[in-house]
Amino acid sequence: MDPGQKILLYEVMKKKVGLITLISIFIPGGGQIYQGEYLKGLLILLLAWLILPWLYGIYDAYTMASTFNQELFELIYLETMPVEANTVKVAVED
Repeated sequence: MDPGQKILLYEVMKKKVGLITLISIFIPGGGQIYQGEYLKGLLILLLAWLILPWLYGIYDAYTMASTFNQELFELIYLETMPVEANTVKVAVED
């Protein structure tokens, strides 16, 4: 994959951290729902009247999006491959 394709892929797939945080500020649990964490978002929405879950939701939405972007960057640009749990070792005889 050439550098131009990597840049395009990263820009298309990365999450908009500011937008997700802003959604979470105005709609409790909205940032989680936007990122696909429907159950977590609904739980935060239902408990937002306690204020603490709402604040946690804002923080969680920000960190989830930032972590996703960091992992995506490492996967695309550093070409790290996930390590498989089962590795096969082959003995070579001389």
